[in-house]
Amino acid sequence: VFVIDVMRKGGGAQKVISILLPILQNNGFFVELIVLKKTTQLLEIPNIKRHYILCNESQSLVSNSFFILEQMTRIAKDADLICSFMDFATSYFVGLSAKILLKPYYVFVRCEPSYVVKTFSQAMINQKLYSLCLQGAQKVICNSNSSLRDIVENFGVKEEKGEVLYNPIDFRSLEILANRGQKIQRVDKEIICVSVGRLHSQKNYHILLEACRVLQERRENIRFFIIGEGELRTELENKKKEYNLVNLEFLGYHANMYGFLKSADIFLHLSATEGFPNAVLEAASFSKPLILSN
Repeated sequence: VFVIDVMRKGGGAQKVISILLPILQNNGFFVELIVLKKTTQLLEIPNIKRHYILCNESQSLVSNSFFILEQMTRIAKDADLICSFMDFATSYFVGLSAKILLKPYYVFVRCEPSYVVKTFSQAMINQKLYSLCLQGAQKVICNSNSSLRDIVENFGVKEEKGEVLYNPIDFRSLEILANRGQKIQRVDKEIICVSVGRLHSQKNYHILLEACRVLQERRENIRFFIIGEGELRTELENKKKEYNLVNLEFLGYHANMYGFLKSADIFLHLSATEGFPNAVLEAASFSKPLILSN
């Protein structure tokens, strides 16, 4: 049984789990997925049994924690292994339900936890809780070497308990989707730059808007396209108006954004932090030059 907080389209962990679970099922494992909260724009995984615990998007995980635990233990009572596929709160629920059921559990680490935990208002308690979750897991599976170093150095995980499993790329499917998808129309030999990711502070889009402003002042023939949605949409749109940017377009969320990606000249990804970003891997699979933050 795998557990994730939401299965909203556009998420990196959601994309990975949608590739991983069918592979496991095709190799003889019986796989089920528990989703803590049902949201709009659901990413469905064909032939995988799903359980949604909270069906109202506005419901809080914390205030419904006992209900969530009760439902998880009921669903997972016959499982051989419970796997958390999202950091922090999801892992807390998995760790507790596994202890109640006396089952082993794995934690998949999708980020560099010591960076993310600093952004929480209750950073110290989350640091302690996540440490307990990771230390109690049978395996901790990270999607990068830096994440593995982080959990060993900062969360007390024994090195032999950790493993690295990189995010997968389905090259054939990406090529098919790119050929079907919308393309960016080039104007007057311009250079097309594309960035993909939700409009969130982690993705550091403010520095991209600053770059757009500088390049527009220099009259460089470059146009920028941002693909994604998120809570910073209004703030970033206002900043675009403030700078009077004509070289930047917000394209919103697209289920198939690979045509845009394939027609780009340059791919930009300026995140403050990442685990192992799918968007960068996908851009690289199309042989695009990458401009990345450190």
